[in-house]
Amino acid sequence: MPDPNSYSGGPMFGDRRTPKAPGDTYMPEVYDPARKILKLDRSVISPLDSLPAQNLHNRMMGWYTHELDSQAQNRIEMAMDDDFFDHIQWTEQELATLQERGQAPIVFNITQTTINWVLGSQRRAPLDFTILPRTKAGQAAAQRKTELLKHIADENRSTFEISAAFGMAVKVGLGWLECGQGRPEEGTQVFDRHEDWRAMLWDSTSRRYDLLDSRYLFRTKWLDSDVAETLWPHRAGTLRMAANSTLLGIYDGDDLGDEAMDSQEASHFSTFTGTASRRGFGSVRQRVRVIEAWFKMPVPDALLIQGGQFSGEMFDEWSPGHWSEVKNGIATLVARPREVIHVALMTDAGLLDLRRSPYRHNRYPFTPVWGYRRARDGMPYGMIRGIRDVQRDLNKRGSKALHHLSSTRVTMEEGAVDDVENLRNEAGRPDAVIVYKASKPAPMVHVDTNIAAAHIELMDRDASMIREIGGITNENLGRPTTAKSGVAIARLQDQGALSTSLFFENLRQSRQIHGEKLVVLTEMYYDKREEFLITDTRGNPDFKVINDGATENDIASFKARFVISEEDWRATARAAQAEQLLDLGGKLAATAPQIVVSILDLIVEAMDVPNGSEIVKRIRQLTGVDDPDADPNNPDPETVAKKQAASEQAQLSQRQLMAALKEMEAKARKTAAEAAKAEASITSDGIAQLKAAFEAAIAIAGAPAVAAAADQILMEASKAEARAVASSQPPQGSMQPPAPEQPPIDPAQAAIPPQQPPAM
Repeated sequence: MPDPNSYSGGPMFGDRRTPKAPGDTYMPEVYDPARKILKLDRSVISPLDSLPAQNLHNRMMGWYTHELDSQAQNRIEMAMDDDFFDHIQWTEQELATLQERGQAPIVFNITQTTINWVLGSQRRAPLDFTILPRTKAGQAAAQRKTELLKHIADENRSTFEISAAFGMAVKVGLGWLECGQGRPEEGTQVFDRHEDWRAMLWDSTSRRYDLLDSRYLFRTKWLDSDVAETLWPHRAGTLRMAANSTLLGIYDGDDLGDEAMDSQEASHFSTFTGTASRRGFGSVRQRVRVIEAWFKMPVPDALLIQGGQFSGEMFDEWSPGHWSEVKNGIATLVARPREVIHVALMTDAGLLDLRRSPYRHNRYPFTPVWGYRRARDGMPYGMIRGIRDVQRDLNKRGSKALHHLSSTRVTMEEGAVDDVENLRNEAGRPDAVIVYKASKPAPMVHVDTNIAAAHIELMDRDASMIREIGGITNENLGRPTTAKSGVAIARLQDQGALSTSLFFENLRQSRQIHGEKLVVLTEMYYDKREEFLITDTRGNPDFKVINDGATENDIASFKARFVISEEDWRATARAAQAEQLLDLGGKLAATAPQIVVSILDLIVEAMDVPNGSEIVKRIRQLTGVDDPDADPNNPDPETVAKKQAASEQAQLSQRQLMAALKEMEAKARKTAAEAAKAEASITSDGIAQLKAAFEAAIAIAGAPAVAAAADQILMEASKAEARAVASSQPPQGSMQPPAPEQPPIDPAQAAIPPQQPPAM
């Protein structure tokens, strides 16, 4: 819009990136030697007043007035939707009727509560974004662009601007986001803000969400004449022809706007107290309507980049990335007919400025955020449109119920009282004293509460219907319901959230389109060295530098891609999912606790807890789990150092384990050798002695288990003896002396366990 932030010194006034077009130089500057200044030669006719310029102006004004007429009815409906949210739910005619009837125009604005739930859901879980490179060499530059766009968002307070546009989409069906070249001395080099739907008109034949099939787009704004002449001094005559003299108390508008567009203007100048006139202050304020038209014009010799990462873009002579790829043969310049975005600033009296769009993305700087769109003609509408009639009926029922409860009817014969109006007022009081003539019957006072009860019952139904139509149930609002179990409540909450999911999906798409334009603008206007500050989630400051000569900090030489990373906006659904994860973790803990430890960070990450990111970070440090969102091609140095230390510790632990294993194997071999030696020393006499000892133990204990164990031991001993005999059997023909006879074992002594094991 023609304000200092966008145009005074910006892309509309000789910016070095602005392509030259008719209207850049309006009147030649001539040196005046007497006054030693440059002055405009007003004898030269401005190109903006030439016949082609006049034909273009007539065409633009024709498009504008056509859209103003074709969208007029829907814009009236949108304005009514806005009013319903702001408690303005009675028309002027209805208010006059109620006043005549003595009925209170009360408002029970359940609509606002319904809308606020949706708006609050968006604010609780805003969208986030990241920048991805188009080529491997641009990975570090993409990271810097992510940080730069975070800085731009902080400087422009983009979170609040996006919420404002989303609120318009929910309420009336359409919000707008705008981005463009800003003024560095007043903030950032790229601005990011929302625009009111009342100031916008677009090509009504367009059906695409991003308006790429739209031929034109208009924005209007009222300016004071002295401000407009300061912005366009070379077109002062045109501005004065289009100006309106607005006397305080009298709004003298034109036919180039509608009630929605000019309601603020009319409201401001219709307020008249007479103070300025009584004190002799000036009361005349000159105002002019300026129309900003963005439109597509076919250009036969448009230069495009073909090949390389910037393929398809309009060639920008100030872009180092474009020149580098053309110079190195990666990309080539192609002259091809194409529709190129142009911009014109005008009044109904003539053009103020005309040129090609200064932005090389060749798209409109405005991005719509749609609510619902009517299939018949593509006109937008929001949530309020469907519940507006029910809300109006609710108000009328409440007003009538109150009127019936606070009103009385009196029947009497003519002449029963002297003053009927006094009787009317007295009958309405709870302490009424009615004086009537003795010759006449007493006046009969009637109070009918049955009608009021019927209206109140219908009010309850209307209130329930508003929540049902809007999709925001009592479960979503946290109110008592008929659902008893937590699972039933969670399912009803999820159903309510799904009914409003279209608005959040549209916001995601608009953020994607808007972000792609912002990336191009950063590549255009951040081409010098700059240091900026960003803060992390805990508010810690961190200073970043771009375009300092290092390749990884070069913003303009690498193309990047804008990607939305979305957290689930449904708070109740997120809570239900976190609860399911906790239940799953509890079930796995009984059988596989190691799995619970490995997914503990994901469970906490899904929960809405204070300092959740810091808790997740510490859990991953303890468990050694990698961050799934980290860039594998550009790892964090701290993470690399930790992995290297963990690898070295693992190698040390493995060497220690191998040494311990070798020591255990040596001990096992030694033990096996000693066991073989002991096994070979067992003789048949030893077996007999063992047998006698076991028999004595069985006789004393009488335990079958002892007998079974004894049989097993004797069997193993017999096998060992056989192996020993076989190994010690002399060759055939040799003589072996018989073994000496052993004395028998006393059973009583065998039953007493020895204090020390017998030597083998």
